[in-house]
Amino acid sequence: MQPSSIKEVSALLNFLYELPNDYTNYPDHVLELIDRYFPFHKLTFIPLNSSFATLNSSNPDTWFNEIRTRGLSEQLLEQYYTRAVDLDPFRARNLPAQLRFRPVIQVEEAFPEKNSRSVRYHSFLRDANVPYQTILNLVYDKVRLGVISIYRSEEEGPLSRDEIWILEELSRFIAQHYMIAISQTSRHLAEELFNSCYQNVDFGAMILDNKRDVVQANDCAQKYCDIIYNALFRECDPLSDESASENLHTVQYVMTQFQERLVTDNEHITIPIDNALFEFRINSFISIDENFSKISLNYLLFIFQSSYISESEKLGYSRIRQKLTDREWEIAKLIAQGLTNAKIAEQTFISLNTVKTHIQHIYEKLNVQNRVSLMQLLSEESKSQY
Repeated sequence: MQPSSIKEVSALLNFLYELPNDYTNYPDHVLELIDRYFPFHKLTFIPLNSSFATLNSSNPDTWFNEIRTRGLSEQLLEQYYTRAVDLDPFRARNLPAQLRFRPVIQVEEAFPEKNSRSVRYHSFLRDANVPYQTILNLVYDKVRLGVISIYRSEEEGPLSRDEIWILEELSRFIAQHYMIAISQTSRHLAEELFNSCYQNVDFGAMILDNKRDVVQANDCAQKYCDIIYNALFRECDPLSDESASENLHTVQYVMTQFQERLVTDNEHITIPIDNALFEFRINSFISIDENFSKISLNYLLFIFQSSYISESEKLGYSRIRQKLTDREWEIAKLIAQGLTNAKIAEQTFISLNTVKTHIQHIYEKLNVQNRVSLMQLLSEESKSQY
C-alpha cells in the first residue's frame, strides 16, 4: 500500500525531518508532530519498559504514570483509569501473542472474539465518543518500547487504508528514534550518577562497556579491587609489576574473575574477605555510538563494603569456590553439614548416582580422598576467611 497523494508524502517527510529535533521531551514532541502533520488529534503516548532503559525487565506490562496526552480531556482520562485500564486490549497481558510486534493494530483486531471484556471496553469508547482506536506499537529489536493510541470520533470515522500505511511507517521511525532518546537520557543519567560518586562517596563505582570491560572506576573501587586481588588471587596468579601499576588493570582482572557469577547470580554477589563483606551490584543502561548506528547495553557496577558476615556467608567465596561449579559447590557445602549422599540427592532433586559423580569430581579438583578430608579442608578455608 502506498499513499495516494503528494500531500500525504509531504506530511510524512516533514514529520521525519523534525523528529530528531527534540529527544529531551520525546513523547510530547512526537504527539505534537503527529497532531501538526496528520489528521490524528486525540492521542496518548504510554512508555513501556523504558523508565530507566532497563530493557531486560521481567515484566512486559510495566505501565508507568508517564502517560502523555494531546486533545483528550482530563475527564476522559479519569474515566479510562476508573473504567477501562484493566480492560485495555493493548496492554501486553491482554494483547494476543500474534499481535505483540505488529506496528499498527486496530481495536477490533485486538479483541479476537466477543466477550464481556471486549463489550465493556467498546462501550467505554462509544460513551467517550471515540469508538475508533488504533495504536502504533513501538517495537525495536523485539522490545516493546511504547504505545501511541489514536482515537477518532464517530464523526471522524475509521482510518483509511492510506492512513494505516502512513502509521506503519511512522511506527518504525518513531521506535528507532525513541531508542536513541532513551539512550541519550539514560546515558546522561548514568554519567551524572557516576561523576557524582567518582570522588565524593565511600563506595566503589565503575562503568563497564557492552563487553563488561572497565571503562572508568573511582578510587574506592580501585582500593576494594586491590584488597580482593591481594586476598584471593595474588598468590595463585600474580600480575606483573608493570601491569599491576596500570590504573584499571587490577580492577579489570577482578571483574573478569567475577563476570560469570554476576550473570548467574542475578547481577548481585557477595564476597567475604577477612572480616569484611564486599557486595557487588550491577545495573544496565543503553548506550549508542557517535553515529547512532549501533545500540548496546553498558553497565554501572557498585561495590559496597560492610564488616558483618553471616554464618551462611562464611564460605561465600574462596579459592576453593573458584575451583568448583555451582552444583559442585552446593554439594560440597551439604557434605560439610554432614548430609549423606541420599539426603543430598533428595535436597538437590538429582539422582544418587549423579550425586556420587559430583562428589568424585569434587575430590579430584580439591585433591582430597574422602568426606572427612573434604570437611576438614572446608573448615580450614572458612577460618582463613577471617
